[in-house]
Amino acid sequence: MTSYNFDKLQNENNFEYKVRLCVAKLNKEHDYDWSELINLLRLNCSPDHLRKLSYAYKEMLEEQESKDFIDSDIKYKETTEILNDGTQKSDKLVTMSAEQSKDVNYLLSAHGFDVNAWELVSARNNIWNTNSKTQGVQTLYSSKITVKPKKDAFDFEKIVENAIKNVKPIHINQNYTNDNQGLLEIPLFDMHFGIADLDYYSPTYEKIVKRINSNKWDTILFIIGQDLIHNDGFRGKTTSGTIIESVNIENAFNDALNFYINLIELALKQSKNVEVIFSSGNHDETIGYGFVRTLKATFPQIKFDHELKTRKGFTWNKVFIATTHGDKGHARMVRNVMDEFRNEILYAKVAEIHSGHLHSEKSKDEFGIVSRTLGTGAKTDDWHYEQGFVGSMKRFQLFEYSYDSLDAMYYV
Repeated sequence: MTSYNFDKLQNENNFEYKVRLCVAKLNKEHDYDWSELINLLRLNCSPDHLRKLSYAYKEMLEEQESKDFIDSDIKYKETTEILNDGTQKSDKLVTMSAEQSKDVNYLLSAHGFDVNAWELVSARNNIWNTNSKTQGVQTLYSSKITVKPKKDAFDFEKIVENAIKNVKPIHINQNYTNDNQGLLEIPLFDMHFGIADLDYYSPTYEKIVKRINSNKWDTILFIIGQDLIHNDGFRGKTTSGTIIESVNIENAFNDALNFYINLIELALKQSKNVEVIFSSGNHDETIGYGFVRTLKATFPQIKFDHELKTRKGFTWNKVFIATTHGDKGHARMVRNVMDEFRNEILYAKVAEIHSGHLHSEKSKDEFGIVSRTLGTGAKTDDWHYEQGFVGSMKRFQLFEYSYDSLDAMYYV
């Protein structure tokens, strides 16, 4: 076999070095076995685990090589135009999927418009085949949009900042010892408060309380958002403007707040650490964000991640959990997570992806990463009923982990 360079290359980082050697093994470019690679790379995993990851790395590299991007040799005249009536036109070359070409918020952001201040009037996206010297033939989109200022445009960030000034912080004295152990994940997806209320979720609440009280935990993780509130505003619409069943937003927000405040207070008493991750849904991105910011002001002693990111990751010992709503890029979910969290996944013994959106349960193991679509205990609203999303079990799932394993799943 031709001599292979096992030395780390100049300007090659540790991850790139590991990927190169692992993919080269799959391509039969060298004769090291998986155990020898583990020793060489000083990894803490089994040969079978590394082999599965290597197939994922190979697929990741192949996808990266085929990604569309605009090279300097691609000539396209981008234009912007401001009209007398306040509308604006933008014409530019955009890299996007067919799904993204139909996403109003994606188009606004791709053209540099604030989705809270502008609304789409019209859009036309034409496939633009280009011949790049470095990448060959590519398919991009010639995207032309017209936008106008929102009449009720507002600075939601400023509204949230003003609202939380009146929040009275809660501090809980935590009585933990070295005996605290285990991670409890509480991902309650697609609750749709407004369709369901606090009384409806009382049995769910009692079961969660029982599980929290069952142990002195090292960490309790709440994943909050994921269509927590049914509407994103007072006009019966989702974040993207889709008209749906209208609910009482004030009651829905207060019910959700009472539900989570009581659980977080209990979690602080029963664990060493409490963390909250905001995972935005397609129904309530704006109100969900404000909700988690309110919780952050209420509980300043715990760690919050309230960034507006589609995919997020959490690491605890040898456990890695990624979360995303599931309404965007579902078919590429595993690849996208592997690309964004490659180092975290490499050193994890347990790697899970938890998503929602579909109101039903499904799980799949790819390359040693288990992606789970979680079910919901929510009532069936008009839209899901009309689309035929009925008949699924009405329940949520909790997950219990030890240092390097998923030990139990509980239905609540």
